[in-house]
Amino acid sequence: MPDLLSTPRILLVDDEVEPLQLCAQVIKMCGFPVVTANGPMEAIGIMTEKPVGRIDLAILDYNMPIMNGCALADRLKSMWPEMKIMLHSGEIDIPKNEMTSVDTVIPKGEGVGQLVAQIILLAQIRMLPAATVESTSAAEN
Repeated sequence: MPDLLSTPRILLVDDEVEPLQLCAQVIKMCGFPVVTANGPMEAIGIMTEKPVGRIDLAILDYNMPIMNGCALADRLKSMWPEMKIMLHSGEIDIPKNEMTSVDTVIPKGEGVGQLVAQIILLAQIRMLPAATVESTSAAEN
């Protein structure tokens, strides 16, 4: 079970209700707090209108009505630049130029286990002291 101080709070967005609920249930069973949104507009509404508290990670489907996951990622990053964004999609041909705000892509075909592994990796990175994370980021740029 993750330590609550280092546990990322997650926004999970998918327009398909059943996969959204199943994925949220698995992530919650792994000890991560999850807020779900049934599409991009609901996600934006949740983030801007409701007091949901800190959200560290957004996990987004790509194929959604009104705005795809990459466009939603751009919108979320513009409002919360420190938020990490994972694209979790069955789509295999996502144009690279659309993924400028996406930190990582996890194909749905790889299963929820791979998604949870990435969340755990994020939790481990967040446990590092801020100075270490900053100096690592600076070294990569």
